[in-house]
Amino acid sequence: MISIVLTSSVILQAKKSMPNPNKTCFFPEPDESRRYGFGSDFVANEKYLAVGHTGLNKVIIYTSDDSGQWSRTREIRPPVDLAFDREGSTFGNGLELDGDILTISARIRNPDIPRDNLSPSQAANTPFTYSYRRYLINLKTETEVQPIDLLVQREPESNLVRFNLLRQGKIEQFVLPDMGEEHFGTHHGANSFYGSNVAVHENLLLVGYSSSYDETGGAWLFNLAQPEAEPLKMAVGDVAMGSTVALSQQFAAVSFHGITWYFPRSNAPRKSPKTLIANLNNGSTTVINSFGELSLSGNILAVMRPGRGCGEVVYPILEVFRIDEDTTPHLIIRRKNVSRAKVQNVFLIFLHYNGSRVCIEPLP
Repeated sequence: MISIVLTSSVILQAKKSMPNPNKTCFFPEPDESRRYGFGSDFVANEKYLAVGHTGLNKVIIYTSDDSGQWSRTREIRPPVDLAFDREGSTFGNGLELDGDILTISARIRNPDIPRDNLSPSQAANTPFTYSYRRYLINLKTETEVQPIDLLVQREPESNLVRFNLLRQGKIEQFVLPDMGEEHFGTHHGANSFYGSNVAVHENLLLVGYSSSYDETGGAWLFNLAQPEAEPLKMAVGDVAMGSTVALSQQFAAVSFHGITWYFPRSNAPRKSPKTLIANLNNGSTTVINSFGELSLSGNILAVMRPGRGCGEVVYPILEVFRIDEDTTPHLIIRRKNVSRAKVQNVFLIFLHYNGSRVCIEPLP
């Protein structure tokens, strides 16, 4: 088995970042601002910016012209037959963009469990159940969204997992072993709706995994050109990671999204969360203490550190690093007024902390 296992870490000093004069911000329309959910997810390339609004179950598309000016051009709605009248059903997360092709994920609350024979306390403690959907649309045409397979689907009674990947403007399917991991490529069953711990770049596929007991984990790196070849394992001993991954042509990163750090599911001792960065060309690696939702654009790594609203308030922090050949990270942006962010296709996209606007700017 090929693996990367590390125990050391790098402590980084923050430095103040300057505002980008080329930043463009988009505000929700008056009727959109009355419902929470604007900026629930977003993706961008040089042509499109797609912004989810799960409060209104739609995706808003902004288009860039030849001069780089952005304008709002259309809205994408879910199929009319979905049960969005049930509270908790939402459309507009899990966005992926490849050229003109956009995929969108949805969560549908299943019909209520019969509660006639339940006591009031039992009924109150009986959770709702959900199913998940995924859709594809060509932004260059006026066609409606079309249903497609979920990003990650475990084969029944098997150790195989099917990945339905958006590559080169179409969905390609790969069936790979789960490497003995229970939660392989999903956030404990939520698939791509909350953002996936799956990243793909050209012929490389990085699949995260983590334990439902203590959040320890890592990731497996597959070569899709040789799917039968032994994958590379990326992990750090006794560290919380694997619930978020990022990949570019040269670098891979694995971290811990942080959600269950503040809302643990078990009495297991908490493991220290960290981020592992690897140079895929020369094998150099670094572990940093910063953790959170990851994204990569070339050698630029974004870490969206989670916040906490109960007890001692902790605000989310965006940290953006430039990675050297030896995987030494240099902090180039640090912002506290951001609740969600990612780097993608040489852009930094982020949601302002109060949800008032989504902004996009070229990376420095």
